[in-house]
Amino acid sequence: MRQTVTRATLAAMLFMGAGAASAQDAPAPSPASPPPAEAEPRVDEIEVLGERRLEDGQAIYENLEVLAEPQAFNQPVPRFHGPVCVSVTGVDAKVARLVEARINAVADYVGLPKAKEGCKANAVVLISADPPKMFEAVIKERFGLIGQQQNRDVAIGTIRADLAAGKPLVAWSQSSERNYDGGTTADSSGDPALAGAGSFGDGLNVTRTTMTGRLRSTIFIAKDVAVVAFDAKQLADVHPIQLADIAALYLLGNPRRNIDYESLGTSSLLTLFRDGPKKSPIEMTDFDRAYLKGIYSLRPNDFSSRLYRTVTAAYDKQCAEEGVPCPADPLPKRK
Repeated sequence: MRQTVTRATLAAMLFMGAGAASAQDAPAPSPASPPPAEAEPRVDEIEVLGERRLEDGQAIYENLEVLAEPQAFNQPVPRFHGPVCVSVTGVDAKVARLVEARINAVADYVGLPKAKEGCKANAVVLISADPPKMFEAVIKERFGLIGQQQNRDVAIGTIRADLAAGKPLVAWSQSSERNYDGGTTADSSGDPALAGAGSFGDGLNVTRTTMTGRLRSTIFIAKDVAVVAFDAKQLADVHPIQLADIAALYLLGNPRRNIDYESLGTSSLLTLFRDGPKKSPIEMTDFDRAYLKGIYSLRPNDFSSRLYRTVTAAYDKQCAEEGVPCPADPLPKRK
């Protein structure tokens, strides 16, 4: 049975050690400088008392459309299907480990298996006071975090433009299509590249499947690497929990690159850099967690059109499973 992780449990992983983390020597503000101990909220005071629950499925659907990157209705949602190996660089080592622990806790919450010791990083948080310069260094020295264009969801030119424009957060990922229920059919030579040559497929790769493609996809889309880059100069007053949670939303989910915040009708940590850290939730909101839980409740090859149902189900279950305050039952109408 999967362990249910409440918001207080997730929060505790950072609060236990955040106060001991030392500040960096760099002049740019960073999350390595947490608020003074007396100003830091206690674990049992994490609840955002002003957060209102959405009343119906239509409201959930409308907010999901605003926040989530659109997919073709019959395309599977890109996500991790194996362990995530988290790496955070650019902040004090103690804070980096705390942020990594928080993101790992979120990965555990959505049901991903745990990574093994010494794993190769595939969920990476980069923090720099000069993101454009940092990005060029990554291209030269760690191209595995960039990957080939055909596997990346954002073009290099777009990433460069976003960083040059001073966006506080820029995210990208690499993914690959995988056959759901069988390998690629090979010809008599055993070479999959020649599958179907001289027969059905006429030289194209052919996959066998017993699945009806109009019900579910015959492939699924696996995230292989996900990266979030932060501008350290814009992280003043950002708490490590906020940093870890907004990073997790981009690493594990697929938020829009440009969100229409004016159309948003629910509380979300994705508004962090619009509203500022002091006016934003200290952690993921109910809707944020339901969004991630909904993605990872999908079967690997489910159409993205089912995401609304799984997010709604995850949102509704929070009341019973996680102790989240629910709206009172409406009074019966008078006859």
